[in-house]
Amino acid sequence: MLKRRLLIFACIFGIAIAAVSPAAANKAAATEGNASLPQTITRLQQLAETTSRPQLKSFIEDALADSGAADAERKLAYALKVATDVEGSELWTNSPFVVYEVPALSPEKRLPDSLPSDGAVSDSLRVVSAQDEYEASSFVLAPLRDASSVSFHVGDLQGEGGTIPASAVDMHVVKTWYQGGTAWQSYFYDATKDVLTPELLLHDESLILVDHAQKKNFLRVDYPTGSQYVDVFTKPAKKFDHLAEPVADSPTLLPIALKQGESKQMWVTTKVPAGTPEGIYTGTIGITADGVPAGELELKIRVLPFELPDPKTYYNLDKDFYVMLYHESRVKEYMDASGGNSALVDEKLLNTYRNMAEHNAVNIPGPIYRTSEPQHFIRQIELMRQAGLDLDPLFGVAPAFAPYHFFNEYNSYVAAKAAYEANPTETNRLKMEQHYNNWRTGIETHKTELAGIYDAVTDIVGHSNLYFDGWDEAGWSLLQWQQEMWKYAKEELGVNLFATGHDSHLDLEVKQDFLNWVGDPTREKAAAWHAFGEEKRITNYAYPHTGPENPDLMRQRHGMWLYKANYDATYNYIYYENFLNTWNDEIDGTFRALNLVYPTKTDIIDTLAWEGFREGIDDIRYATKLKQLAAEAAASGDPERAAAANKALTWLEATDERSTNADLIRLEMIHHITKLIDLADAE
Repeated sequence: MLKRRLLIFACIFGIAIAAVSPAAANKAAATEGNASLPQTITRLQQLAETTSRPQLKSFIEDALADSGAADAERKLAYALKVATDVEGSELWTNSPFVVYEVPALSPEKRLPDSLPSDGAVSDSLRVVSAQDEYEASSFVLAPLRDASSVSFHVGDLQGEGGTIPASAVDMHVVKTWYQGGTAWQSYFYDATKDVLTPELLLHDESLILVDHAQKKNFLRVDYPTGSQYVDVFTKPAKKFDHLAEPVADSPTLLPIALKQGESKQMWVTTKVPAGTPEGIYTGTIGITADGVPAGELELKIRVLPFELPDPKTYYNLDKDFYVMLYHESRVKEYMDASGGNSALVDEKLLNTYRNMAEHNAVNIPGPIYRTSEPQHFIRQIELMRQAGLDLDPLFGVAPAFAPYHFFNEYNSYVAAKAAYEANPTETNRLKMEQHYNNWRTGIETHKTELAGIYDAVTDIVGHSNLYFDGWDEAGWSLLQWQQEMWKYAKEELGVNLFATGHDSHLDLEVKQDFLNWVGDPTREKAAAWHAFGEEKRITNYAYPHTGPENPDLMRQRHGMWLYKANYDATYNYIYYENFLNTWNDEIDGTFRALNLVYPTKTDIIDTLAWEGFREGIDDIRYATKLKQLAAEAAASGDPERAAAANKALTWLEATDERSTNADLIRLEMIHHITKLIDLADAE
């Protein structure tokens, strides 16, 4: 069994190296890109005469015939790369396109006028997946001619252990549209230009109409009287109510259109059913172009002999790693926005929470408990539980501070007190006492409210593992003002406290339990916070905020970077923002829209970045599995198992997660995991 697994792993590892290493894939790309225009034309003329591929020959001839056009150089370079990449291969000879297998979560920005530098011409997709895990794969179509309707048919996958049904495979087309000039890498807005950016994962690509002349995006709204395309890329942004406007994607992939010489990326998500026996499962994705069979892709899934555990911290396997995410998807706010349409709100939020759970974000903050409207809190808890979210601990229960105007009263009291001490008149005394009484009334009232909230929420959720929030990004004076309330909440109620901040929180007398420390996650920051006690936990945000579409960036920053820095969670801002129009990338001239997903009326549209987020957390789950098995092996008393465990842990610690390809880290973790499993089974 061990030899068989290692052989299979070696094959998959070799394939992955080719897929993720630009140096290994398409070696000719560099030389083609450096060729002069006359050289490109000469080379294409030679290829047109010698190729045995009729579709490719016509494609090259079309490119040469259009060599006087303004964009001829790009089109000719595109044609030369396709022709060079298929040399020596029989794949896709009679198809109206060429297929490249590409790493799904690559940092490469795949645009219509480019071909993959990190992929290879292939007729297969290879996936390595744990049981009950979502996994992504991808391919790029390079069209040799126009095709108005290209459809895909996924069959069941067969293996020695049984069948993975076709229903476990979901396909999307990656929609490229216009975003602000810093798209792909930053959440800051560049108003000087808009750039094409791959982002949306759609079943129906016609949901978005892209106008290249205006560099604008239009969203299809399916009104009862007929569908209309609405300009959602206005400057400044205009109101677009996603709870009111009838926008919806198709539940399954619809046929796509291809245009000659314009690449299109396809996305394949697989969910291996729980309990699927390990082994290799093979199926096909049949492709039809304008009603004619155009070839098929082999889909091969290597199912691993384990399920992934919930993520634990790197520094302590007994501590949970929390997957948190700011969001605005709450019953109270949606009921207000929808005019009390409870059926719509329930459908929308249940789909939203399921989407979060499917992407590992299971520790999202819950509803804010409002004494006047407990029914909204109760309903949201029911929906979150139904969706599979983790409610223990429950974050975001209530603010552990009195309303802000009582902070103003406190400051007014301090100023009045100083005035009275400098000039002890009756007027100054009365003014001082008035502000003092107002301040103290607010504090004592809020203490009573917090006690009532604590009792009500513990009764609703069935536990007391609750987190109340401190003021967001509070300055030093506001932090000091909160100290009394924090002390009351911790010592009298026994609740946990969460707050955003930075190194100033290290100097507080009463410290929160969970610090969301803005910026770069480092072991030094984690150690400084953990030094205050076993119960202290740390996470980070804004490195970067959501917004960048790059899935590799989102994977790294929400995954192994935090994990290896000894952090306890990821808690970034934000799932998506409402503001005036979630579909518009412009907010205020400073920031882009901060989105991991886009809302339709009743559901959610995923993005490349959101898939990267999921894989980042799965990386932590793989690392957790490795460390759990290593701990068992080290305690087994078996020298061979102990040596394998030491090797795995040494490798994990030594690997630089900030410079090493994330796919390669994943594969090496799988290698160590399967070896540790086999050694344990051999006893």
